Amino acid sequence: MSEERENFEKLPQESETIKELHEVIKKLEKEKESYLESLKRAKADLLSYKKQVEEKIQEFIKYANEELILNLLPVIDSLDLAISNLSEEAKESPLGKGYILIQSQIMNILKNHGLEVINPENQKFDPVFHEAIGVKKCEKESCDKNDDNIIAEVLTKGYLLNGKLIRPAKVIVISH
Repeated sequence: MSEERENFEKLPQESETIKELHEVIKKLEKEKESYLESLKRAKADLLSYKKQVEEKIQEFIKYANEELILNLLPVIDSLDLAISNLSEEAKESPLGKGYILIQSQIMNILKNHGLEVINPENQKFDPVFHEAIGVKKCEKESCDKNDDNIIAEVLTKGYLLNGKLIRPAKVIVISH
C-alpha cells in the first residue's frame, strides 16, 4: 500500500491535470483552425486557378482560327473584286450568280466563327479600325470642316474576329 500511496502522491493534482488538458485542447483547436484556414485558402486558390485555365482555354478556342482566316482574307478580297467588276448582266448570269453564292457561303461560315466585316464608307475615320492609304479633296459644292476625315472610299474591307481587330480597313479620307 505504501507503494500505491507513493505513486498517487507522484501524480499531479487533478486541477493541474485539467488545466493542462484545457491548454492542450486550446492549442489543438488553434492548430485545427489554422489547418482549416489553410485548406480553405488552398481550395479557393485551386478554384481560381481552374477558372483562369478555363478562361484561357476559351480564349484560345475563340481565336484558334485567326491565322486560317487571315490567310483566307486575300481570297475573299479577290472574290469581292471579281464580283464588283462584273457587269450587271454578268452578275445575273449563272456564273455570276455562282460567284455571289460562293461569296455568301464563305462569309456566312466565317461569320459563324466570329468574323465581322468593317466597311466604313461615309463614316468618320477612326485610326483604331481604319488605315488611311490616301487623301481626297472634298468635291461637294457645300463642303465644310464637318466633311474632313470622312471615309470617301474603302479600298479593302477590314475585319474583326470576335471583337478583336485582325485587319484594319484600308481607306481614302476626305480633306480640304
